[in-house]
Amino acid sequence: MPLTSFTGVLGPTRAAHLLRRATFGPTAEQINQFAALTPQEAITLLFDDAVVDPNQPINPETGQEWLLTGTLGEELGLGGLSDHFVMWLIGLAADFTQSVSFTTREKIVYFLHSHFTTQLEKVGNSRSLYYQNELFRQFAFDKNKTEEFNFKSLIKKVSVDNAMLRFLDGSQNVKGSPNENYGRELMELYSIGRGLEGSFPTDLPQGDYLNYTEQDVQAAARVLSGIKLDENFTTLDPDTNLPRGRVEPGAHDNEDKQFSNRFSDAVISPDPLLLLNGQPTEESVLDEISQMIEMITSQHESALYICRKIYRFYVYHDITQELQDTIITEMASTYVANDYKLQPVIEELLQSEHFYDAVAMSLDDDKYGAIIKSPLDLVVGTLRFFKIPLADFVTDYTQFYDQAGSLRQHMQRMGMNYYEPFEVAGYGAYHQYPAFNRNWISSNYLTNRYDFISYLFMMNTGDNLITPVDMVQFTKDTFDNATGANARDLIIAYVQYLFPMHYNLTFDTASDDNSGLTAERLNYFLQAFLYEPQLDADPEGEWTNRWNANYEMDVVYGQLLKLANALLQTPEYQLM
Repeated sequence: MPLTSFTGVLGPTRAAHLLRRATFGPTAEQINQFAALTPQEAITLLFDDAVVDPNQPINPETGQEWLLTGTLGEELGLGGLSDHFVMWLIGLAADFTQSVSFTTREKIVYFLHSHFTTQLEKVGNSRSLYYQNELFRQFAFDKNKTEEFNFKSLIKKVSVDNAMLRFLDGSQNVKGSPNENYGRELMELYSIGRGLEGSFPTDLPQGDYLNYTEQDVQAAARVLSGIKLDENFTTLDPDTNLPRGRVEPGAHDNEDKQFSNRFSDAVISPDPLLLLNGQPTEESVLDEISQMIEMITSQHESALYICRKIYRFYVYHDITQELQDTIITEMASTYVANDYKLQPVIEELLQSEHFYDAVAMSLDDDKYGAIIKSPLDLVVGTLRFFKIPLADFVTDYTQFYDQAGSLRQHMQRMGMNYYEPFEVAGYGAYHQYPAFNRNWISSNYLTNRYDFISYLFMMNTGDNLITPVDMVQFTKDTFDNATGANARDLIIAYVQYLFPMHYNLTFDTASDDNSGLTAERLNYFLQAFLYEPQLDADPEGEWTNRWNANYEMDVVYGQLLKLANALLQTPEYQLM
């Protein structure tokens, strides 16, 4: 049965929760807008099919796009331009001027990248990376598309994708000399996994991984044999019109492939009607791959596996057996009932009572603030909230690449080398049991997160690549004058937008037992805001006077920068 829907109006706390998880971070205006909506109305906006496609990035050497035409300059080859492709993706995520459905789609594209991870250096071709990324984009909003667009179909297409063929050596997999790299990861990472993490049996025979065996890896490799790279990008997929690898029928193992009892002893055989004089053809090879993916995804464990990945990405990392037997199983039922499409599952989850269920907004809550932001979420989410623009990547691409390159370097220092994860399985936050998203935090990574905030707000004198925030104007645009004029009210107002846990806020230490933040924390922000250094005998009163009379605004500006720095260099701001 489907998850029970939350039917009330969201309000600001739930709206912010939804937008932090479903997008790369909301603006204050978006939180206000969504606060007046029901989850069902919010989902309609988040998943608007009319969302525009992004413009192509520009080759800085030629001043023209290169991903579609392949037009290169003399210095930057397809490998060198891979860095520019990644910087373009950062720019798409940071663009607060696009519709909310645009960033919802890009967040799903990122989810799919985190699932079907490739590494930039190993692939070595920006066009291959782009076409894979565009494949994810075409499948991100799949609900209202034809039956060819579902997760089963996406696995089939990734299996013959040029970037994946290069990354996991699929093009080296030939008859008589199988390469098992992709077949192994197909089973372990992309389609069915090894069961609920933390509950893997210890008494299985060698080569048995609960949901598949070594025999299945070997059989899968034989099914996948004979697919070659096409880095001329002339072999097109008929459903997406995107380039894919080419089939070399003579390199394909055309014998029967016997799978194990984990797949009911299924046999994958070439379809005689698709053979030519008994020999493999492009159609027969692709049909075998399709048969195998259908076999794998028909397993109930496959549905549970992808639904656990969705749950951890959008809700929380800790999935108990009880949660698996209830919420995850219900998500899997929705997935199968909707022909293996992801969008209906994500939509149902994001409007469910479970997603918004906070234990009376208490410290026992495992929904709000339960995910540590990735470096990507932290960096672009900060730019989005404070409406910090990047240069236009089409008309001012030199400045854009300088800016996006700076952001990318900050992300690397925080532990995320975008499109260069440390391992084949991808970024540890999305697969490493039991730490998961806690992998994003170490003492060094946290220091570099705080350094990024300092870079934006305290060291940004106009010499930085990133446009400084006019904190006075931003505060005036975001809050009414009465809120802006009262230092304590202003702190609480900012906290309510920026922190996921902000109920029952008070500066009174005797009354903060049921507060989302202690009074000590709020008073710390007040101290940093107006008392370090203390410029006036009555700092709070003088803040009000300056704000209302609009004088000594240079002092006001400096104090607001210190407030932003204090609020954002906190453990609370690392959470979403």
